[in-house]
Amino acid sequence: HGVASSYLEGCNFLTAAVSTPGDAMGHSLLFLWGPEAQGSLVRWLQLGGLWNFVVLHGIFSLIGFMLRQFEIARLVGIRPYNALAFSAVIAVYTACFLIYPLGQHSFFFAPSFGVAAIFRFILFIQGFHNITLNPFHMMGVAGILGGALLCAIHGATVQNTLYEDTSIYTGGKAQSTTFRGFDPTQEEETYSMVTANRFWSQIFGIAFSNKRFLHFLMLFVPVMGMWCAAIGIVGLAL
Repeated sequence: HGVASSYLEGCNFLTAAVSTPGDAMGHSLLFLWGPEAQGSLVRWLQLGGLWNFVVLHGIFSLIGFMLRQFEIARLVGIRPYNALAFSAVIAVYTACFLIYPLGQHSFFFAPSFGVAAIFRFILFIQGFHNITLNPFHMMGVAGILGGALLCAIHGATVQNTLYEDTSIYTGGKAQSTTFRGFDPTQEEETYSMVTANRFWSQIFGIAFSNKRFLHFLMLFVPVMGMWCAAIGIVGLAL
């Protein structure tokens, strides 16, 4: 469709992409053996069949990976929150690469796979839909940035309150470094929750006293953000 997206056409690693099919292809699956390519690999690539191949196989592989996490969690005997968190990634991927273009005239309006191509899609969505004023997109931004902030604060707080020597399995030698001051078989805690509470109580006047709620919030905020963003994209497609 006239878009230069390969190294042969002069693109670099930033501008090269697996480009979407042309608008005239509509919502065709563009099988290699279909009426469009007629078994010609070169023709199939020129029409954008590789994009369809990557998108459809990508969706199935992501779903398979999530189900694998469910399976392993059941075998190990833990809760399946890893798989539930990964469902947010699948929701965003499916909304952007499948549901949104299905609501448009063709797969041409979906994102291509590439650095500059993703930015083109962002500019396109903003120009045609003004998505930055979409409340679901706002919640998505708050969720992603909020999750990053929670992760940074949590990691810094734990690092700040590490015990100088947290392991009795180091042969009597003080191992106070981040990488050698912990043994996976040790019984004692590796950081001070009480000290962390004292620190944040002095700053905000309030602090987490429940580790379970703290880590559940770190799961909930970014996952709900991604789900909200996916709902916003679906709303644009309808």
